[in-house]
Amino acid sequence: MTNISQLEPAMKAANDAWGFNPLQKVRMPMLENQLVITEEVDVLWTDGGLRPNANNLAFLMQSISGEGEVEQWTKRLTTFPVRGSLLISPSSFYFLQSNSDIPNELETHQLNLDTWREMLVSPKSHLFKPRELAKLKSGQLSLADLEDTNLEGSFSFLLREQQKKIEQAFLQGIKEALEFVDNSRDSVSSRSEIKGHVIRFAIAYLAARILEDKNFFNAKIEDPIELLERIGKIRNGFFKKAIKSADHAPFQSRKAIARHMGYQVSFVLADHRDVGRLYEQAIKSLKEQHKDLDDENWGDLKQHYTPVAIAERMLEALPLERLRPSERIIFDPAAGSGSLLLAATSRLAGMTDITPEERNSYLRTNVIGNDLDPYASWIAQLRYFLASESLGSANEPCQISEVLPFPDSFTQFNYNDLELDTLSVKPRVIIANPPFEERGNVQEAAKFVKKAISLMEENSQFAFVLPQSFLTSTTHGIENARNLISKNCQILEIWQFPEGVIGTNARQSTCVIIGIVNKNCETSTISRAVFSGARIDEIREKGFLGKSWIINLNLLAFSKVTAPSIHIPDTTLNLGNLFYTFSGVNPGSLGKIYKPIPKPIAGIKCKRYWRLTWKGKNRLWADPSNIPSNQQWIRYSPDFLEGLRLDKESLFDLPKILVGRKVNRNSSEPLVARLDTIGFCPNNDVYCVFPVEEIQRYNSGYEDGVKPENLSDFTVEEQKLWLLGLLSSGLLNAMSLIGRNSREMVKKIFLDLPIPRKIDSRIISVTLEIIQREQDSSALQKSNDLQIKELRHRLNNLVEESYGKPIWSTPQRIGKSPELESWNLEQEIKKTKTAIGQVLEISEDKRQVLMYISRLMDDDNTEGEWIPLPQELPAWALDGTPFEVELSHDVKTFEQLRERPWALRRFRHEPRTYLTDDELEEFLRMPELEVLS
Repeated sequence: MTNISQLEPAMKAANDAWGFNPLQKVRMPMLENQLVITEEVDVLWTDGGLRPNANNLAFLMQSISGEGEVEQWTKRLTTFPVRGSLLISPSSFYFLQSNSDIPNELETHQLNLDTWREMLVSPKSHLFKPRELAKLKSGQLSLADLEDTNLEGSFSFLLREQQKKIEQAFLQGIKEALEFVDNSRDSVSSRSEIKGHVIRFAIAYLAARILEDKNFFNAKIEDPIELLERIGKIRNGFFKKAIKSADHAPFQSRKAIARHMGYQVSFVLADHRDVGRLYEQAIKSLKEQHKDLDDENWGDLKQHYTPVAIAERMLEALPLERLRPSERIIFDPAAGSGSLLLAATSRLAGMTDITPEERNSYLRTNVIGNDLDPYASWIAQLRYFLASESLGSANEPCQISEVLPFPDSFTQFNYNDLELDTLSVKPRVIIANPPFEERGNVQEAAKFVKKAISLMEENSQFAFVLPQSFLTSTTHGIENARNLISKNCQILEIWQFPEGVIGTNARQSTCVIIGIVNKNCETSTISRAVFSGARIDEIREKGFLGKSWIINLNLLAFSKVTAPSIHIPDTTLNLGNLFYTFSGVNPGSLGKIYKPIPKPIAGIKCKRYWRLTWKGKNRLWADPSNIPSNQQWIRYSPDFLEGLRLDKESLFDLPKILVGRKVNRNSSEPLVARLDTIGFCPNNDVYCVFPVEEIQRYNSGYEDGVKPENLSDFTVEEQKLWLLGLLSSGLLNAMSLIGRNSREMVKKIFLDLPIPRKIDSRIISVTLEIIQREQDSSALQKSNDLQIKELRHRLNNLVEESYGKPIWSTPQRIGKSPELESWNLEQEIKKTKTAIGQVLEISEDKRQVLMYISRLMDDDNTEGEWIPLPQELPAWALDGTPFEVELSHDVKTFEQLRERPWALRRFRHEPRTYLTDDELEEFLRMPELEVLS
């Protein structure tokens, strides 16, 4: 029951003090016993009167029937990142604010109308400062950004659960709607067309519900068609087309969608990100369930959705300030639902050399989109609309503030057919996340790279999302496309992401390549990588890019960007000079018919079988007891194995080292090595390794006769133990990451691993002792395991000593990385200071930079100091370009910065670097600048 006599004067007093009106009757998602419910809130203020989203909730006012509801509402409001709340009963006011001493707890102060008015105007109030509500937040983090997303009862937990509820409602609504179509008597082709109309109606209704819950209409509109028509009268484009689709969608289908996405779900905290993500997810899900949707009329449906945070970081990494404003034509040839386009428009909107008068026209014409999917432009336009609206004022209903205007040009060509004369303007910047499909022996992403390079001229810039195989593969046209980039471009940055980061439900590892078309530029490149998939939400939602390191692509092969290089002080030789390697047998399609057997079959040649799954955890010995009793043997002949080469037959029966070929690099043991004492015949996921002296065979290209100086002192059995000790060390596991792809170590990478030029007998002794203990099945197993752990530690030290004790590091491969923890700690420090900086020099080992930072030294000291590579440093700054940067406020000295390399963040390029000397002099004589000086 609303307390009219109390609520209205309390609200008027706040309006008078803050200078803008709130939203009223807002249905908000809330937690009730860890379940998401929808509750109508009487009054809600947001920062600056903007439409509500997860980052701008400011103050909440709610009427209650009496004191009995205070505790219930207090529990609900504990979740919300508002600066204060006022509960109004018929007899009293209850002011709630976060307790500064106890996290996740609210303080309650009992007031009346007079004391509420006094609080609003009191400049000394320690409870809360109302005038802060009128200030737009700029780059600040909300509580949603700061909380642990796994903490039940947190605002982030609420957002995640509400997101799941929206997704479930959206997908279930479409599913039921399409079932009505499937059950109709229409022809198959007609049903496919009707399904397209149903999906477009659902997407438009989703957007309309978002706007409705954000108070766009100042009223509830029960009828879905009326809701779309209300928007269609204001906004051309997507909604008007969706209204036409609604005419072709069966009534029962529309009813199912409206029922699931109706008022039991709150969209008040949703935004344009949700529309793009849900569109991609819905299409992917529907494609799997309804094969008849996969036709030329509905589009290619092979898009890899780019998370908004990644899209924004890609645009931030491009030095657009080096291009004149008129040259900043940004083109996405495979725009999809528009994540990269939105990021491009947003990036240009924040540049300081565009006048307010030309801003909207400039943004519309300088961003260009294209996608073969005929509906992609609709979705992109819809997301622009919602993005602009979410930034617009909630107190101006039905007035679209085009903060981010949609591009004037959005074409529907196949990007392979694009030529410069088919584009309305010539692009100087190309951004894209193209399809990754393999067609025949060609990767579509490789074809895209060639096309994109052909559309760009000298000093053009680019940022591409590509399959991670682009960094290492030599097939499917990838090597040629990679060489094209290497020869014609300066590579600024290369990012690597684990599976699941880019793409809706995608299971493909991806990379991002950012650069400039420049044949003669020789500068350093920054590689960034997240190997572990443990916290991919931090990448998708916040833009964490992982560990960074500097390389020089002119001195190293392109594939060396995959992991930090390791400088070995002592001279080495390649593993292939001393050891012969070949793959195990290939069951192929025959393996589905002739499966492993428990014992040999009379009259058929059989061999002992071994697979990687039987390797055991952190072991050196291939323990035969790990093999299931029903899979001990395989039939060995061309009739049972594909492509079998009989010249290896006798070698399988010998003791050898087994090394994993198909092993994910983000595993705890990316270089799996086990001593086979039985004589196994492994499948082709495994390499078999022998000393060349034992079998007198060499791999092609390694017959140069280079041997360890003391090789003759050791038997072939001891050579195997020595190599096994090397391969099992942490150092060699780190080395194996360099140049390999995400799921496999090709033979050349393995054979090129460096090994010492002298055999250390201590490594052999320790390796043998570990194996003997692993083979010991005594009752004192725990004690045995502890001793093995100590021996493994000693083995690691001996291996590092054998290589000359190199300095090395590797990104965290599993679990939550220490880099992520350090990054999160700095993000939580909201208070920062702006500094001016410059990289003056890069150390020879690429691990440090000599840097000047204005806020960390005396005015008379401009020489800078050496610090470890700041992990967020953009590559464009490595050439000495000055920059602005945000620095955590509590970092006062270079010594503190050395301990906290993530404390520098949000680097900004120096503006107007394109000006000539004469232009710069004229610019500095501008009257407004003279007044400021």
